[in-house]
Amino acid sequence: MPTHQIVDAVWGDEPPENGANVVQKYVAGLRRVLDPDRAPRTPGELLALTGSGYVLRTADGTVDADEFQAAVTRAAATRNAGQLPQAADTLRAGLALWRGDALAGLPGPVFEAARTRLAETRATAWEQLADISLSQGAAAALIPDLARLVEEFPLREGLRTHLMIALHQGGRQAEALAVFRDAREYFLDELGAEPGEQMQEAHRKILRGEFDPAPPPADPVSPPPTPAPVIPAQAALGSVSPGPVISGPVTSGPVTSGPPVAPFPASPTAAPGYGPPMLWPAPQRRAPVAEMLAAVLFPFVVCSFGSWIYFVIAGVRRRDPRQFVVAFVYFAIFMVGVVVAFAIDPTSLASNDFSTAEDVGFGILFALPVVSAFHGVLLASRVNDQERTWTLREQARQFVAFAPDQARQIGIGRPDVLRSFDDGGLIDLNHVSSDGLARASGLPVAQAYGIVANRNQHGPFQRPEDLVARGLADPRTVHRLAPRLICIPPGQASVAWPPH
Repeated sequence: MPTHQIVDAVWGDEPPENGANVVQKYVAGLRRVLDPDRAPRTPGELLALTGSGYVLRTADGTVDADEFQAAVTRAAATRNAGQLPQAADTLRAGLALWRGDALAGLPGPVFEAARTRLAETRATAWEQLADISLSQGAAAALIPDLARLVEEFPLREGLRTHLMIALHQGGRQAEALAVFRDAREYFLDELGAEPGEQMQEAHRKILRGEFDPAPPPADPVSPPPTPAPVIPAQAALGSVSPGPVISGPVTSGPVTSGPPVAPFPASPTAAPGYGPPMLWPAPQRRAPVAEMLAAVLFPFVVCSFGSWIYFVIAGVRRRDPRQFVVAFVYFAIFMVGVVVAFAIDPTSLASNDFSTAEDVGFGILFALPVVSAFHGVLLASRVNDQERTWTLREQARQFVAFAPDQARQIGIGRPDVLRSFDDGGLIDLNHVSSDGLARASGLPVAQAYGIVANRNQHGPFQRPEDLVARGLADPRTVHRLAPRLICIPPGQASVAWPPH
């Protein structure tokens, strides 16, 4: 991993001065922790610097994230072979590796996306374990963990369905029906959609009493133990890679190239109970104390002249051209005050009285910083929707770069389908429908139909500029839409949840 990528991943838009030197300092500290037997001033072998960047070399079985993913893969193969007890044991062993949230305490979009991928893989493993356990009659042992997981992953219909079935098998039919009622209210409030067919079918069977009674547990399947949470080691460098380690007793993790660990099955039916996936949560905006302070100080410290400075900064930070217009207006008002106060009917320096023009001019100059500071504080304290949208788009683009198959499956860039996440309004030129393209982009319907027809006839687009090369749009239109356009390579799975 190159040094500049480490700096971007860890510090984002606020990198330290001499970022490469700071990374080198932290790497030296990591080497002392991960390889204490290394002689001083000798090249690192475990954490080495190559021509392409830093690489963390570890043996198989030393990275908990890799061990967990390997356990999930082995369990799927064992289950397909009909060896359900062995598959359940393997899943329990993999889930027992978890020690709280992955990458706890590490902020930023890279770590947030990695944390979400790992959490989704964990939820899928729990669904598979629950499915096996229910088939073996271990419903009672599952109920507490399923109830906890439903709170943690409220959009996973598979977990809610398994909780309904477990309660029903445990003789708690009323509570099972209450789970469906709560789920229906939640989905209608959050998504405006009914629960999926899987939950509705389970609900109908519970009402009709069509579920088979729970089989006797020949080999009781217990959920994995829940170990006491521990504070994760801050091996941040190793966790920058697409396959980061899970928080907990961290050993070390390889920095690899290629796609990350896929948290989603290859198709919507590849895992039992697979429900609508979540992407990452919207970024949390911190209290903008520094920005509000800047908005107040600039007008007064620079004596009215600085009334426009904060709005230029706000326009750059928020990518909002309107703030540049506001800055120009404040600058123009300042110049008017100066001209009126000093150029129109000025009085003698020895005079104790001001002319009317001077009264008006100085009134403008004294009132301007007060108005500007108040306006700036209001703007700084407002939630920055534009900045949030750009952040969501950047996060979605990173996810596409890491895992295009999963991005295509969950519907990134598909404003024409119902989804459970926000990608900032991206439009995937290779998969969006013509009607969806017209609505989302504002293009004429005929032009949107022409773009989709050209895509079907001449193949997918490699980049938004292909619209100009193929004569489908003018450069000005593509430049205007470029921040929202994306071209995800086509593949076998391009289904967004819920299917329609």
